[in-house]
Amino acid sequence: MKNQAITLGKIGILLPVAVIIPFIGSLAGLASLVLLLISFNYFSKVYENPAIFNKMLIGTIISIAGCIIGSIIIGISVGLAAFSLSASGTDDMGIQQIINLIFGSGFTILGFIIMVAGFIIGYYFVFKALKILAEKTGVGLFKTAGLLYFIGALTSVIFIGFLLMLIGWIINIIAFFTVKAEN
Repeated sequence: MKNQAITLGKIGILLPVAVIIPFIGSLAGLASLVLLLISFNYFSKVYENPAIFNKMLIGTIISIAGCIIGSIIIGISVGLAAFSLSASGTDDMGIQQIINLIFGSGFTILGFIIMVAGFIIGYYFVFKALKILAEKTGVGLFKTAGLLYFIGALTSVIFIGFLLMLIGWIINIIAFFTVKAEN
């Protein structure tokens, strides 16, 4: 079962590269998520530690929920601004006035706050799952990747956060390829 966990983890961690392919990218991202969750489930069974899977699942759900809820709120805010623009009937509105319509109600800012909070809380749980996996497998790179994900989520409001998350993902790839399979 450990070999299956490693194989699924390797495929799942590399699959996001296919996100750049039009139409297939979204499916690749979803498939990656599913394969990684299955991999962590297998790891939790191999090491008889359900916290590995549970923390990864909780982190994933919180991150996705925060992103969806935040996006819905931002979409409503932009929709209300567009409706307000069309209702006013003025064609000579400047960019500043449009931005004021979008951000004026505070819904857009609330949406961004919910998204960032979801990332931070979700990636905290992902960090905890990777930390346990690092202890059980003896591959410290999992913990390093998890820490970079979490710090990246904390600093996601600025560009450096996404760069740290990219570096964490690369280290996570190396970690999956470093885990020793059973003989």
